[in-house]
Amino acid sequence: MVTFVQQLKSAFRIQSVATVDNGVQITWKDGHESFYHNLWLRDTCHCPKCFQPDTLSLNSGEGEGHDPLKMPLNPITETVKIDRDGNLDIIWGGEEPGHHSVYDPSWLRVHSQQDPTLKQRRKPQLWDSSLSIPYFDYQAVMRDDETLLHWLDKMLDVGMVIIDGFPKTREAFQALVERVGPIQQRYHPTDIYTLDTANQLAGNIHHSYKYLHRLDNHSDHVSYNVPPRLQFLGCIEYENPDNDRQGYSTLVDGFKIAEVLRTQ
Repeated sequence: MVTFVQQLKSAFRIQSVATVDNGVQITWKDGHESFYHNLWLRDTCHCPKCFQPDTLSLNSGEGEGHDPLKMPLNPITETVKIDRDGNLDIIWGGEEPGHHSVYDPSWLRVHSQQDPTLKQRRKPQLWDSSLSIPYFDYQAVMRDDETLLHWLDKMLDVGMVIIDGFPKTREAFQALVERVGPIQQRYHPTDIYTLDTANQLAGNIHHSYKYLHRLDNHSDHVSYNVPPRLQFLGCIEYENPDNDRQGYSTLVDGFKIAEVLRTQ
């Protein structure tokens, strides 16, 4: 019996490869053409040193592993070929002589930035500190499908919303998440609540907040092959007797930052 994955692999076969303009040009069996920049290919290397197959994430461990800050800004390919299994096979030269990367053709095709369907994707609204964050009421989202749709639309446009008035219980929080869809188990437990001191991981998170006093802006799990598409953060308890800014949450639009860097 031929599985769907096997059908996908057979459909996305590489016809030929060529090195052009600091990247690799792939011609597929179906006639489609894709260009992959060397920097993107090197950053997504799936070799054992750079990639963790168990968690499907980049290996960013201390010392060894994948460190984007130590990568050459202009990676140079030594050889580029199609191996006997149909994969894209690259041996890097320049500052990383001998580094070996192999890319599955179906994975490359799915990540092609020249696919016509990408032009049909909804473009996000870029924002800065002048943004008025959209607010929604918990009960309205839970009871009314049009409000739910409006909330999800705003999530796609802006990337974040605030929901007021939700009952401060785990059950209510989970009900809100499941209003969108079923919770999918990833690579670590999904039911992590920092106020649940019996949970060791939750305790570690709470401990880091307490002693670091702040958590700098960051993106969660962007190195995962399948990163979380939607994350929920619930404020169960908030104490700020000094009325300072230590307890505030700060959010940054990564797409806006990328656009600013691009124009500069």
